[in-house]
Amino acid sequence: MPRVVVGRAAWPRLCKLGRQPPRGIFRRTGCGIVLTIGKLVRRAHSGASALLRRTAPSTKPYKIGKHTVLLNREHLLPEYQSRHRLYDRFLPIFCKLFDHTDHWIIDVGANVGDTAVAVAQACRNPILCIEGDDAFFDLLKHNVDSLFGKRERPVHCVKALAGSGRFSGFLKNDGTTAGLAPSDASGRRAAALDDLLSAVGAPLTAIALIKVDTDGYDWDVILSARHILTASRPAIFWENYFSTIEQMRALEVLYQNLFDAGYHYFWVFDNYGNLMLRECGANNIVDLNEYVWSQEFYGCTRSIFYTDVLAVTDDKLARAREAIAVFRSSEIKQE
Repeated sequence: MPRVVVGRAAWPRLCKLGRQPPRGIFRRTGCGIVLTIGKLVRRAHSGASALLRRTAPSTKPYKIGKHTVLLNREHLLPEYQSRHRLYDRFLPIFCKLFDHTDHWIIDVGANVGDTAVAVAQACRNPILCIEGDDAFFDLLKHNVDSLFGKRERPVHCVKALAGSGRFSGFLKNDGTTAGLAPSDASGRRAAALDDLLSAVGAPLTAIALIKVDTDGYDWDVILSARHILTASRPAIFWENYFSTIEQMRALEVLYQNLFDAGYHYFWVFDNYGNLMLRECGANNIVDLNEYVWSQEFYGCTRSIFYTDVLAVTDDKLARAREAIAVFRSSEIKQE
């Protein structure tokens, strides 16, 4: 192994400075002390890593459209979008067709505001962002506050858990998402989406879109918006994710409720952002859920992890078709 020899004259200087040679990287020899290169490199790397953790900023800038946001250092959105060029690209195209200064867009599970910032640059609609995680909410506020003065309608932020109220618990933040850890004994209880909108003065009759991303509880959030669905019949875009058989069955209940409410048209995207099915029925989504389930719990070859679903009623069908056509054309264009 390569060696570096530190002469005896260096030993008193190290001791005088109070820096005894670290054990394990120095070895006494007849001519001095031997320091192995491999151990020196490992120690230097460890020290540099510790210094980086202490001194590196806790946030990093990331450009979304023409606007720069701050992400927490561990956030993987830049990596996702660099590897999957359609990831989170559909909603700005869709919302551009709903451009209206009085029709609200609701973003539940808004994270750091990345979706809201992208959508805000495509339309003038007022946007309500709902996020329950403290760290994400602070960045959300910072990112959307910097939009003020650049658009006709502001983006409002509410720190809350949305849902039917049947679940309570704490949010676990992994750096990119925050999922609910249910707890009956303690924790925060979710508030109905109907009630959250009323509390901020958003009219239940003027909601253009509800977007939901709550890591397995989207079905519960949407079912807590019964008055909104009846009064506005908004387009709905949700992360069709489940981690238990109970959540998968609850999604099937959601599909039936939406169909009964007039939502007869569904589009399905894979978790990388690419369109899989257009204007399909709820039975097709159930089949895809079973496909994802086989990978998650029966060891079948993994291809996707979840799907995203868009649902609309008759009155928004034409605009949905137009948005899908524009999105389809963007698939063949490299940025």
